[in-house]
Amino acid sequence: MTLRTKLLGSYLAFTVVGVALVSLFSSWQIKNYLDRRTEATLRSNLESFSGLMEDLHIDARNVGGVDTMFRRMSRTLGIRFTVIRKDGVVVLDSDVPADSLPHVENHLHRPEIEGARTGSIGMNRRKSATVSEEFLYAAMMLRREMPGGEDTLFVRAALPYDEIRRIDGQVQIIIWVIGLLIAVGIAMMSGKVSRRISNPILSIATTARRIGDGDLSLRIPVTSTDEIGALGRAINDMAEKLGSDIAQLRKLERVRSEFLGNVSHELRTPIFSLQGFLETLLDGAIDDPNVNRDFLEKAYRHASRLNALLGDLIEISRIESGEMKMSFRYIPIAGLLTETAEELRGAAEAKAITVSVDTAGVEKTKVYADRERLKQVLINLLDNAIKYTDAGGSVRCIGRLEGNFCAVDVQDTGIGIPSEHLSRIFERFYRVSKDRSRDVGGTGLGLAIVKHIVEAHGGVIRVVSEPSHGSSFTFTLKRE
Repeated sequence: MTLRTKLLGSYLAFTVVGVALVSLFSSWQIKNYLDRRTEATLRSNLESFSGLMEDLHIDARNVGGVDTMFRRMSRTLGIRFTVIRKDGVVVLDSDVPADSLPHVENHLHRPEIEGARTGSIGMNRRKSATVSEEFLYAAMMLRREMPGGEDTLFVRAALPYDEIRRIDGQVQIIIWVIGLLIAVGIAMMSGKVSRRISNPILSIATTARRIGDGDLSLRIPVTSTDEIGALGRAINDMAEKLGSDIAQLRKLERVRSEFLGNVSHELRTPIFSLQGFLETLLDGAIDDPNVNRDFLEKAYRHASRLNALLGDLIEISRIESGEMKMSFRYIPIAGLLTETAEELRGAAEAKAITVSVDTAGVEKTKVYADRERLKQVLINLLDNAIKYTDAGGSVRCIGRLEGNFCAVDVQDTGIGIPSEHLSRIFERFYRVSKDRSRDVGGTGLGLAIVKHIVEAHGGVIRVVSEPSHGSSFTFTLKRE
């Protein structure tokens, strides 16, 4: 065996070891990064959930009243929520049916609860004895002064660890496959070829290590179509995939945080108003005939608005989670347009608004739709048109053909929408004018629900509007 062969063998051995170490280090770094991001996401959701409980003034006595709402929120966000009394009894768990809670073990000595009792956020990862899944848990303590004494609750949020383990497994497979490819490539090279590829290999190893350190924007310049170029592309693809996964995690975290923040904000106003009216009545106004009925009517209106908001929240949650099943069949569109307009004519006449329907272009047209959901879309659009049109105005509902689709226009002569708001009008909780929307009873979810239903029918919805000159909402449906 020549010295050149020995040196080359040693070089190859050291290179293979180096690649293995880089792969191991990169895998460890990326796993740590995913764990840190997961813990941060869980902490953020726990703090939002705790803030919502405080805003709703929920204590150990009334937590059952919001059981359904929190279970739907849990399904929407993919987070398991648990509320535990200070004696360790579980009073709410989004993964456990309410009638099974009495059989759940006492949680007082769970590690995360022990940590929360110190005043900080307790963290723990383990397999749940209740649902037999591995979770990452975070818990914090809520302590408030109540009329009957101090009330203490533990609030806990949990994320299934299977998804993180899956991503980590994929990352490790990618890293080790890349390391194996590098080792195989080096082993197949001769002395002269090894000198030619040594620099690219070292560059790839350096880049892989920097990617493992968290620099996911780094990419390997690929200038060849051989094995080295394929290896560089594989690492670039790995970095791209990791960047996309992390961006998706951040997006989910932001969406969950914004959703909880919006829900908390929208619920706070009617709840605080109800509380104020009821406290005033209990303080003596109930015996004053000059104000008691007025206060009760106002409390009723806010309770109705709260009920409508929760109903819309449940509705949009069902749509987005796929729980809402639709029954599609071909139905005559002309009759449905006329029927819906007639149902809302009384509300329009009360404001001296003229409602007209034009179905001349679709008298014999049938559309492929769920009749009840399509009627819900029409009611929402017509009701909005009436609400945002001043007395003496008009609302028109027009059916017409548009290529292979049937188009429905809902036009009004109302206040219109400024152009800078048109791109966001279908977002959840987005309002052009918050004060006027609440005055007319809007929840901020109606148009978002309309958009979801129309898209579920394979159609699109668009809006054209000009301030002081009215608005025109148009949606399309498949036709025979």
